[in-house]
Amino acid sequence: MSTPSESKTEFLVDLVGGSITGAVDDILRICRVIRTAKESLTPMEFKDLRERSPFSEKVWSKLLQIGLDDRLEGVRDSLPPLYTTIHLIHCLTEEELESGVKDGHIHPNVTQGSLNRWIRHRRFHGGEEVIPEDFKTLVQVMAPPDLSEDTLTRFKGDLEEVLSRYGFRSQYEEDQSMVSLRQQRSQDRSQELVSVLTKDLKSTWEKGEQSLKTLFSLNSLDDLVLAPMSSFTGFLNRVRGGRDAFWEVHGVDYIHKVALEYLRTTNRAQRFNYRRRMKEVAESHPNLAKKIQVILDDWMKY
Repeated sequence: MSTPSESKTEFLVDLVGGSITGAVDDILRICRVIRTAKESLTPMEFKDLRERSPFSEKVWSKLLQIGLDDRLEGVRDSLPPLYTTIHLIHCLTEEELESGVKDGHIHPNVTQGSLNRWIRHRRFHGGEEVIPEDFKTLVQVMAPPDLSEDTLTRFKGDLEEVLSRYGFRSQYEEDQSMVSLRQQRSQDRSQELVSVLTKDLKSTWEKGEQSLKTLFSLNSLDDLVLAPMSSFTGFLNRVRGGRDAFWEVHGVDYIHKVALEYLRTTNRAQRFNYRRRMKEVAESHPNLAKKIQVILDDWMKY
């Protein structure tokens, strides 16, 4: 990766030729260009560069803040390819960032909405931070009745950034409903398992015969990961040539798939059946018992 240049003209060329809508590396490079420009140019030159850049003042500010945060280089592999979500990650405390990456809440497919919900859950519902008793209500925000979900999600993201900057706390109406929150968290966490399965099954999918993919109506790796359980296991059984090889190679993948389906359904009876199936597999395949217990404790407890 090339080192950002030092003249204003070259900085501008780097900015115009770069992209903040592609890969994480591309986004971080643009942010480093802006940071280096700030450190190298005079205030007037830096202001002129900002005005001539392809970015609005608001976007420029976020990119600069990302560029100034040295912590993000250390978690590059966990960052999503969206500068707005990376900026939200930048606003986390040291403990939140470490916990988010370690526990899988921050990953390449995380959305700004799910990340905000995790932050609120951590701070207000069993996390290390709580609203101090001496905090008081400062303002009530009234929303129009026709507010779209997309607008609301973007509003919450922008609001959380401002609140974090000033040490304020937020509490939404839906935070009072833990059932609703648990359901949403299940949906968010299911995306983490989709990412795990996509990564772990990539080589198997690429080596799989087209005839098998056609047989099970699978057009992509995503189709395999999200397929009904019968198609998922059927395809992998055929690829490996039998059940013994399936369990030897894909036992952990099967466990992740069961956990994924558990998180995707809201039917209590079906969830009970998925947990029961996990326990059956633990008994019939003792080598997977420890892994299954971890999944039951960490992924299938609500």
